[in-house]
Amino acid sequence: MKQLLSFLTIIMAALLLKYVPASASDTPDAAPSPKEIYTVSDMLSIADDPSGSYILMADLDMKGVAWPAITFTGSFDGNQHLILNLDTAAVSEETRVTYDGNRKIYDTHFCGLFAILEHATVENVRLLNIDLNHTFTGDCFLGGIAGYASESNIRNCEITGRIRLDITGHMIGVGGILGYGNGTVQNCRTELTLVNIDLDKSYRDEQFLGGVCAAGYPDIEGCEINLSGFISDHGYVHSGGLVGMYIIYPKRFERDGYIKNNTVDGFITFFEDNTNRRAYCEARCGEIMDWKFKDSGNVYHFKRDERYTYTVNLLPHSCETPVYDEVVLPPTCKDYGYTYYTCKACGYSYKDAYVLPCDHQPGEEPTSMVLATTDAEGYALYECIYCQTELRIVLPQLIPSPTPVPTIAPTPTTAPTAVPTSAARDSSGNNRQWMLLSIGLLLLFVILLVRVILRQRRMHKQAADLRNR
Repeated sequence: MKQLLSFLTIIMAALLLKYVPASASDTPDAAPSPKEIYTVSDMLSIADDPSGSYILMADLDMKGVAWPAITFTGSFDGNQHLILNLDTAAVSEETRVTYDGNRKIYDTHFCGLFAILEHATVENVRLLNIDLNHTFTGDCFLGGIAGYASESNIRNCEITGRIRLDITGHMIGVGGILGYGNGTVQNCRTELTLVNIDLDKSYRDEQFLGGVCAAGYPDIEGCEINLSGFISDHGYVHSGGLVGMYIIYPKRFERDGYIKNNTVDGFITFFEDNTNRRAYCEARCGEIMDWKFKDSGNVYHFKRDERYTYTVNLLPHSCETPVYDEVVLPPTCKDYGYTYYTCKACGYSYKDAYVLPCDHQPGEEPTSMVLATTDAEGYALYECIYCQTELRIVLPQLIPSPTPVPTIAPTPTTAPTAVPTSAARDSSGNNRQWMLLSIGLLLLFVILLVRVILRQRRMHKQAADLRNR
């Protein structure tokens, strides 16, 4: 019997272990869902938790928004939504170490959509009409997605607009996607004007400009770069269609990198005001310090345009004080709007002041209509004036009007003295008859009940007498 009980105990324990759920401490943590970004306020909240995970859920207009310099260590998915008119991004107070081709180090500041990326991922971002324009004293790099990146991934991003840095410093640069650092840049597209102006003629600075990265050690694959570059420098120029200076950063990296399957269209116009000239400017990389990458499948349509007049800074427009004609293109339900500026003197043109797409706009007259009735709704069909999408507008069901009832004023009369009618007298007599009948029936029932009881008692007595005999 004891063995049987032990066996049953083991079976019950096994069943409990199988079907009782494990505690939370025994199960692996599920990856948290990314925080959804719907508004500019939501976007600004990234600075409060820069290690979080985020996904953009709506197009945002950032014009005039004081965008902070964020050191970002999380993940940001732009979800192919538009970020328009980013024009007031701050330069970071934080610095990171950068170094030039001689491995001289500099404590450097940064600016971009994210000032600094560290072990971060940024993907599916569409920066439309970025306009970073800074005058700075110190060492600084600007980049469309990030001023600095360390072991971070940037992929499937699109950037259009202008990035300009006027600077008094020793280590300076502008990159279309990344200012300085390392990581991967994949399947990105840019259409950018990059401008770097050295304000200090007395010092031979180290200047860098690249369609993807100003300086560093990024892996670059599948990118389409459309570049208009302008450099006015009194030091040493390092500029390239993809990378200004390719240098392993930091020194501890020993792996081979890659630059493959990219397309570069555009030019870099520059001067290098320096008697000890270097003037690095090439379609791929201006200067290659470390041949630690595989190069394949790249296509270049690139022009090196060096100038030798150093008194006038090089800019997209050639006239000193451009005056612009403005043409405003309003948004449609499919496309954003913008203002098109054209210089009257030199012909330079650019787009600015982008506006998010609007809602569908119906035409003035419906294409067809079904009128509403008191039994059913109606509708009217219109075509959108922008995209010819059919728009259905519901006409609410009609509410029937009630038929008016004429009001007749009563004729005032003197109330007669109440006299019982014959019907009332008959009703009263009938009631008395029913009452008497009911009383009679009740008495008859009582009499019959008494007789039954007496009969029963008599029968019981007779039975008792017979038993006594």
